[in-house]
Amino acid sequence: MNTTSLSMDRQRIQRSATKLFIYCFLSYACSYIGRKNFSACLPSMIAEGILTKSTGGYVTTAYMICYGAGQLISGLVGSKVKPRYMIGTGIMGAAICNLAMGFSSISALFPVIWAINGLFHSMLWAPIIRVFTDLLPEDRRERAGTNISVACSMGAVLAFLLPAGILRISHWRVVFFVSGGILLAAMLVWVIGNTCLRTYIRMMEEACAVQRRMNFEKAEAQAAATHKHVKHSLPALILASGLWVALFGLVCNGALRDAVESWAPTFLADQFRLEGSTAALISVIIPIISVTGTYFSNWIYIRFIRNELYTACVMFGIACACVLGLYAAREFSALLCALFMAVSVAAMWGANHMFLTVIPYHFASVGMSAAVTGFLNSVIYFATAVGSGIYGILAEQLGWRLLILVWLGVGLAGIVFCILGGKLWGRKKNASPEEMFL
Repeated sequence: MNTTSLSMDRQRIQRSATKLFIYCFLSYACSYIGRKNFSACLPSMIAEGILTKSTGGYVTTAYMICYGAGQLISGLVGSKVKPRYMIGTGIMGAAICNLAMGFSSISALFPVIWAINGLFHSMLWAPIIRVFTDLLPEDRRERAGTNISVACSMGAVLAFLLPAGILRISHWRVVFFVSGGILLAAMLVWVIGNTCLRTYIRMMEEACAVQRRMNFEKAEAQAAATHKHVKHSLPALILASGLWVALFGLVCNGALRDAVESWAPTFLADQFRLEGSTAALISVIIPIISVTGTYFSNWIYIRFIRNELYTACVMFGIACACVLGLYAAREFSALLCALFMAVSVAAMWGANHMFLTVIPYHFASVGMSAAVTGFLNSVIYFATAVGSGIYGILAEQLGWRLLILVWLGVGLAGIVFCILGGKLWGRKKNASPEEMFL
């Protein structure tokens, strides 16, 4: 950090780091408005007859598949392309897709548009994690990784509140027009903000590059001493580090978190015969409470467990208890159902924080944090895509009672997988930077 100290004093570094985090925070919060708004609009679209439950499931599935595939690509590309370019492009593309949804009148186009929207949204998370690991001072990284969860919840709250208000006085198309406008404004803030911080960003990039070169040289030296070959590929890194044991828990996390959250407004509207705007308003409970899951899991991790998979196991247990409560309350209280769904989703956000933020931080020293979080996120969203499609069919053909039991089974499987994988990951996760490549 000698270059850093010569270029900027510590106070200016901290101020610049705070501004950069705020720009990431605003960008990610606004992105949630442009992706969660479809769930809030879906009951109204079904009531109008432009979509059915099954078709709505296909739209969500198309988004999740492309988002998951895009995460894998963006993770690899995000290790090489500067975050400011990827994030700006992603926000701009998402804005255009939201505007296109508002203009479209052909039901067959909705899955296509929303799939493209998923590709653009996938360009955000991995670069943001790279911003945290590469461009923030070391003492700010862990806090930034936890606090970004507030952006998810804030964006999700607005993604339900905004449609709830608009649907009471206007049409669902207006929801997408307004969302597109918000994303365009967020893109402008991101571009202008990064331009103002270009000196700080350049300085941090140079310091990070020096540290990476040192880690690679150590790996090469150790490999030469032990007659081994350095493996630079992502698959080799995942196998060598023991990260592969987390994949099964990731699948369950994706199948239970976003899938349940996406179908919450439709479940409430269908089960309790509520208007779309009312269901969306009640569903606001979910993102408001869900932010607590990240902070609770982080507290458990730091104070007691220090193992990401065992911490995720605790969160799966909480989610299962809430799904049982949802099953019991499904006939008599919409508010209680929303509460149980909110706490279960909060628990899954806590597990998600372990998988997508805390675990990837272990790979920052070898420049693979973006690639790792992109890969893990792709696994989660492929599971979400499959889950959302299946859930729509089950809800339409077999009813919500059976679907809730399926959610319970997914949660129990998550507990089993995290217990089985926790011991191996606990041994492997603290490998030195050079050992990760051998």
